[in-house]
Amino acid sequence: MKQINDETAENMWKMVLAAFSFSIMATFVKFACQTLPSMEVVFFRSAFGLIPMSILIVNARASWFGKTPKIHALRGVFGFAALSLHFYAIAKLDLGTAVMLNYTAPMFVVILAHIMLREKTEPRVTAAILFSFFGLYLLASPHFEAKPIPILLGILSGLFAAIAYVLIRFSKEDKSPYTIIFYFTAISTIASLPFVSVHFVRPTFQEWLGLIGVSVGAVFGQVFLTRSIQKAPISYVLPFSYLTPVFATFFGLLIWKERLTLQTLMGGAIIILCGISIYFLRERPPYVPLEE
Repeated sequence: MKQINDETAENMWKMVLAAFSFSIMATFVKFACQTLPSMEVVFFRSAFGLIPMSILIVNARASWFGKTPKIHALRGVFGFAALSLHFYAIAKLDLGTAVMLNYTAPMFVVILAHIMLREKTEPRVTAAILFSFFGLYLLASPHFEAKPIPILLGILSGLFAAIAYVLIRFSKEDKSPYTIIFYFTAISTIASLPFVSVHFVRPTFQEWLGLIGVSVGAVFGQVFLTRSIQKAPISYVLPFSYLTPVFATFFGLLIWKERLTLQTLMGGAIIILCGISIYFLRERPPYVPLEE
């Protein structure tokens, strides 16, 4: 195993900060969704994110359209679908459970890459994926009878996120990931606008603070994540992204007194361990989660 130098260690910490920022985002999503429709939260999270993302593109002198705009647009559509279902699940389920359901994306990526890209899957990776499904069963089954729709949509958010990640393999990856994030943010803003216009709830002062918290958490998470993966081996830093559901579970317990069952915690732990194992077992990382 290669020795971890100071720069790699620094970027590992950036990934930890990214995970913490995304957990802050999820916490504010749950707070905002208690009184606002989840699609309205999606809209403001995306609309507020357009300005800082535009500034980052200008500063990085990145392309606004990219080399393969059709692929980027399609990725944006699936990213929007994943985000919308993820926020809905957060609104209806325990925070830790909802965030963990979205982190099933890596196992779906490997399956989709095998089907769509004909990538070979090693037996060890196949075993990790099968064990992940067992973890998903443990995680979801305690809640399924009472809340089947949020559970299924939470899993579907992971699947749609996986499709978005796999689609990047069909394009020539742009030098700056900010282009990809900009497409995702812009399309999410446009696509969520019709839902907001039909059923708009005027936010109160506290709700505005919650919506700003959602956007700030998302932007800082994307910035820390992007800078981390740009300057360090992906297999070293991406496993730390799994701290997001850990932090989210802590905030759920701290703020809403959400006490997850032992079975749910075991299921989440299995998914996390198998997801990290997939990073190390595969020569090529299964995905780079730029959108959140």
